[in-house]
Amino acid sequence: MPIKPNTVLAITGPTASGKTALSLEIAQGIVQELGIQAEIISADSRQIFRGLDIGTAKPNAHELARIKHHCIDICDSDETFNAGAFAKRAGEIIQDLFSKNTLPIIVGGSGLYVQALCEGFFEMPSDKAESFQKARKEVQEFHEFHGRDALFEALHAVDPQSCEDYPDKNPRRIMRALEFYKAMGLRFSEQKSIMMTYPKFDTCYVMIEHDRKELYRRINGRCDEMWEGTVKEAQIMLEKGISRKAQSLDTVGYAQAIASIYGEIDEKTAIEKMKQATRNYAKRQITWSKRLEGLHMLRGSNRDMAMEAITLLNADA
Repeated sequence: MPIKPNTVLAITGPTASGKTALSLEIAQGIVQELGIQAEIISADSRQIFRGLDIGTAKPNAHELARIKHHCIDICDSDETFNAGAFAKRAGEIIQDLFSKNTLPIIVGGSGLYVQALCEGFFEMPSDKAESFQKARKEVQEFHEFHGRDALFEALHAVDPQSCEDYPDKNPRRIMRALEFYKAMGLRFSEQKSIMMTYPKFDTCYVMIEHDRKELYRRINGRCDEMWEGTVKEAQIMLEKGISRKAQSLDTVGYAQAIASIYGEIDEKTAIEKMKQATRNYAKRQITWSKRLEGLHMLRGSNRDMAMEAITLLNADA
């Protein structure tokens, strides 16, 4: 069964849904079933930081030894990183893997990272970072409250050419164009050819589907298992002089651990806040993933889901 050329597989969706385990099953399944190599690219905005292992649910040493991983432990904990930098780095890795007839499997729930890599990104002026952040939040909230058609009409009022470019009303593309206009005061349709960098590949998106009750059970259990290790990692970072406001520590889990370390809340409260924050984050991840064009939902055992994902990559399908 030949694989679709110039295509990557992206496993998206909520934290604790089993993305890492599925990616390893798929990678090994591809090798076994098709004789094609596969490597994994982490699209997690916190797994990039060295020393933050337990709290970011990084693949363990055994898992890293099974399949080659990329974009893990590439930054020190006092550094900053963004989606555009990730897209550049991961994009180069993907082209290298293609040249070796190796399938790239993108794994992670950081929506902006996946979006920048798989849908394109523009070089954001450094002095506009805050404006883009504000515009993104405003547009996302508008979409959630008013829906896709209203979002389309809002864009049409300021940039009708972009609406003509997106007649399918793809929410992600409409949101991107509207965010750009609100942040820059310029029409995306007139600037994208100058500022945008588009991927040189196609993406097959999959997400593991869980009943909400089951997903929350998995999240709560993981938080309990991770708590002690997360606290230890946070303590080490603080002792190194890393600010609690650093990008690496401004993260679900570490934020609650630090509050506990400083005595701002007791441990029991901190753990419950970690669970609640993680559940809220998972809901946002699901909402974002379901907007992806062509998203395929997977259910069943890892073996069954892996085989279904591999079938989706069939060039003859």
